Amino acid sequence: MPGSSIFARNLLLRALGEEGFARLVARMEMINLPVGYQLVGANTPISRVCFIESGIASSVARTEGGKSMENMLVGREGMAGWPVLLGARTTPDETTMGVAGEGFVIAAADLRHEMERDARLRDLLLGYINICLLQVGQLVLANGQYALRERLSRWLLMCHDRLDSDDLPITHEFMSSVLGVRRPGITNELHILEGMRAIRARRGNVRIIDRRVLEETAGATYGVPEKEYDSLMAQWRAEIPVPSGLPVEGIGEGNHF
Repeated sequence: MPGSSIFARNLLLRALGEEGFARLVARMEMINLPVGYQLVGANTPISRVCFIESGIASSVARTEGGKSMENMLVGREGMAGWPVLLGARTTPDETTMGVAGEGFVIAAADLRHEMERDARLRDLLLGYINICLLQVGQLVLANGQYALRERLSRWLLMCHDRLDSDDLPITHEFMSSVLGVRRPGITNELHILEGMRAIRARRGNVRIIDRRVLEETAGATYGVPEKEYDSLMAQWRAEIPVPSGLPVEGIGEGNHF
């Protein structure tokens, strides 16, 4: 599978440089990721890492009583299964697809091997993992210090960052689950954001009408991990030539991946 013939939408893969990309893609498999597809199971050995090409995956923490909340969102900017790269065999959290898409999967052992032989690949992936941890920290801040409207605006912006459309194919039920609130609360806040002309909500879809209004509403809850990601991508774009078959549009250009 020659690297020059592959079009990668995942921004980590696009940042690798032609040689690194070709070496990885030879070990990867492209798979479909329907809604509900489990990328990482709770307390299950992590055998593969998935570089998401399209769609959105949600990492969720659950209690024994059945309560749940999303702790991380991942799309074409990143990968699922990264705890295995830090030496963990399992994680209590589960990661499933909330918006259907595609992704490249690679055996965790193969990726660890490539990280051992390629320090630049290791640094790139560890840099991304650092941003994941920042995202968790911002979530803690948002949940502890801000109201649902700010948190919902932040989450919609994060979804918008990871999709190629202003239409977000997400349901009230899904938003309720990942934000850890009752569905009527989500419905009420969506109505308010509609009144602010930020979005238009329909059954199974939220259309972004004015991203600027969402950013103003989200305030300080949004932007810190996004800026760090932009910096990481700018650094790699400067240091590593992008493969000739891989366009550079969208890498680190503002907060919209």
